Amino acid sequence: MITGAVVAVGAALGAVRAKRVLGNPFGAVEKELDKRDRTLREEHPDTVALRHQAHYLSETGDLAGAVEVSERMLAERVRALGEDDPHVLVTRYNLATLRGRAGDGAGAAEAFERLALDMERVHGSDYIYTGQARRAAVHWRKEAEGGSQGTE
Repeated sequence: MITGAVVAVGAALGAVRAKRVLGNPFGAVEKELDKRDRTLREEHPDTVALRHQAHYLSETGDLAGAVEVSERMLAERVRALGEDDPHVLVTRYNLATLRGRAGDGAGAAEAFERLALDMERVHGSDYIYTGQARRAAVHWRKEAEGGSQGTE
C-alpha cells in the first residue's frame, strides 16, 4: 500500500518537474478547444448530442433521419461559430455525403459545389479539402445522372 502511494507521489512530482522544464506544449490547443466547446455549449447545449444522434442514425441505416439531424446541427454550428469556421465546413461536407448516401445525388453534388467554392474562398484553391469537395461534387453529379460506371 505504501509502495503504491510512493509511486503515485513520485509520478506526480515528475510531471510537475517536466511541466516546469518543458512548459505546457498543449496549453494553447487546450485553451482553443475549451473556447470552441464553451461556444458550442452556450449556443446550443445539445450540439454534441446531435452529432452523436446523426452518427447513430447513419450507422443504423436511417440516412434520411441522419440528414435531418445533421441539418439541425449545421444550423446550430453556423449560429455559434459562423459560416467560415472549419468545423462548419466539415459539418457541411459530412451532410453533403449523407445526402448522397440517402439517394439524393443531385443534392449532394450541389452541396459539394457550393462547399468547394466556400473552401476555395476561405482556404484557397490548393487546400486539400477544396480538391476533395470538387471531386465529391463530380462523383455525386455522375451518380445523379445515372451512375459513375465504375469510376470514382
